[in-house]
Amino acid sequence: MRKIQPKFKNVSMLLALGLAAAVSNASAQGSDGLTGLYSKDGGALAIVEGSNETLIHYSAGFPQGDSVGTCDCALVVQRKTPTRWTLNVAGEKEPWTLRVEPQRLVLETKAPTCCGAGYPGKDSFTRGTPQPLTICKVKASKAGFFASDAANTPRKTFVVSGDAVEVYLDPVEPDLIPARFQGPQKATAGLIKRADLDCAADTAPSKAPQTAQAPIAADKLQPFAGTWVELTRKGKGFVILKPCSAQNRSFTVKPATGEVVVQLGQEATTLKVTSLEPGKGAGAWVLGLTSAAGKPEALQWKTADAAKGTVSVTSPDLFSQSHDYVRQEKQSAFPVKQETGCDEYEQ
Repeated sequence: MRKIQPKFKNVSMLLALGLAAAVSNASAQGSDGLTGLYSKDGGALAIVEGSNETLIHYSAGFPQGDSVGTCDCALVVQRKTPTRWTLNVAGEKEPWTLRVEPQRLVLETKAPTCCGAGYPGKDSFTRGTPQPLTICKVKASKAGFFASDAANTPRKTFVVSGDAVEVYLDPVEPDLIPARFQGPQKATAGLIKRADLDCAADTAPSKAPQTAQAPIAADKLQPFAGTWVELTRKGKGFVILKPCSAQNRSFTVKPATGEVVVQLGQEATTLKVTSLEPGKGAGAWVLGLTSAAGKPEALQWKTADAAKGTVSVTSPDLFSQSHDYVRQEKQSAFPVKQETGCDEYEQ
């Protein structure tokens, strides 16, 4: 039988093509090719790549009538190519697509359940150099990884006390956060308990020197603009309580100056809005406020009823006891109730 000898030139070409394909596939499945935090005003895209899986967290805001809609989406990558990733929310079938372009990352979907009504279905982030994930040390004797399925099934993989892991710290800080551990040969990704980690943010001095921060751009604050009047719960509904000798409590958001003026009744205080991040769930936001003395305060904002123009707010100080407000333009829908015992003020 005649033995056919291949030409070395053809063999070299085949080897080169095979190597190129392997490199391309490795790039598509790489453990840290796109790992990091991609941010822009009012939005963030965190990518946590591992050899076993890739987790993505997407948060953003978008106009929603007179209010602001939000997205807060924990996604798992199902399939990768060098230019296109297919992903979805754990336990759901609605597909998402992440297009990996040379200059940007484009996220697309049709009917996301993790976004408020009216989501445009598309968002993009400039690639550039992403912000590194936060490095945390494991403080528990043993911290296990959890799956990103609906039940957060415990896995067999774990890290031990002293190990360093890269994590995405969601501003809302859920119990389980996306994490990545780089081993000698591969990176493991999954969810890990926040309570099992010691992160730099936990030990930062509570009274660190404050640096001057620029106010948020006017267009980002426009959906919050205007005066909001306090509501007082009465039975199953709300009323506007008219005080005896003070103004109604209210606050006014001024996009042009990046300020929030809080009317406390007999005095007012002005704060700068120095940060704006999507909160947990549809219509939720976290406004970072800073007083003239440099004291920070996080204002948790939640749209209660967009049609009625009502919101629920809370913060550690200024809004610790006062939570329900209505747009001034829509306050006529609520009855006004005079505070009782006002005779002594009229004498």
